[in-house]
Amino acid sequence: MLGWVLLALWRAKEDAMALETVLLSWHDVAAEVVPGRGALVTSLKVGSRDVLFLDRPSLEDTTKNVRGGIPLLFPFAGRLEDERLLSDGTTMKQHGFGRNRAWVVRETEKERVCMRLVSDAETRAQYPYEFEAEHEVRLLPRGLELELIVNNPGPRPLPLSPGWHPYFRCPAAQKSLVTGDVSGFPPDRLGDDREFDFGLTPPATGRTRFEIPGTGGVRISFSPTMRHMQFWSQPGRDFICLEPFWGKANTINTERRLEVPPGQAREVWMRIELEGSR
Repeated sequence: MLGWVLLALWRAKEDAMALETVLLSWHDVAAEVVPGRGALVTSLKVGSRDVLFLDRPSLEDTTKNVRGGIPLLFPFAGRLEDERLLSDGTTMKQHGFGRNRAWVVRETEKERVCMRLVSDAETRAQYPYEFEAEHEVRLLPRGLELELIVNNPGPRPLPLSPGWHPYFRCPAAQKSLVTGDVSGFPPDRLGDDREFDFGLTPPATGRTRFEIPGTGGVRISFSPTMRHMQFWSQPGRDFICLEPFWGKANTINTERRLEVPPGQAREVWMRIELEGSR
């Protein structure tokens, strides 16, 4: 009995630490970030607009992947073929491990927070490389910017194919009304009668614009070297995911991957900015 009590207390403490929230605010923009759940942005408000969908029970249950917010996908986005990292023969689940790890807060100010994740025995078992990753969330006048910097202190090139997975609020019945300027983005693939999950090549500039019912005009921009966007939702759920990736699924196993040379660092970024005022 004592063992069960101690286990319950330990689990409660772990869950409380995972849900510690950093509050950011600047003028009429506010965001919430939970470092213990993958450096996750859980909320973004611009004026009266609540931009992000969040399934709160999945956030509070640390055994589950969070459905909502802006998960950071590291060291890769998407699925690996047979879940295998070809360079080393190890296996990793979809979207890697970064979204399931606790990131440590390094710096915080009123409008920004910087979090850090460093390789350890658990990450090396899946991804046998040394790395030091920093994820910074910074508020902008009409939204926020996310920046990922990955340093390679190890002796060999570090393979990456990262991305972000923003969940935008959108009434389930109005998904087919979402429009965007990415070539090949067709409304007839966005209905709520089924799950959809497809990818497209974004403009070479890394600048995109979408119109989302209930939110309005949304500009999503990102590093031009990120050459893929994934679009996903589930029936009956009030969200649509518009996801900038370095590359499509399994890119980390191809020559299109991002490689960080020993002793160097690489960065990628994404911005979400709302148009107009409400």
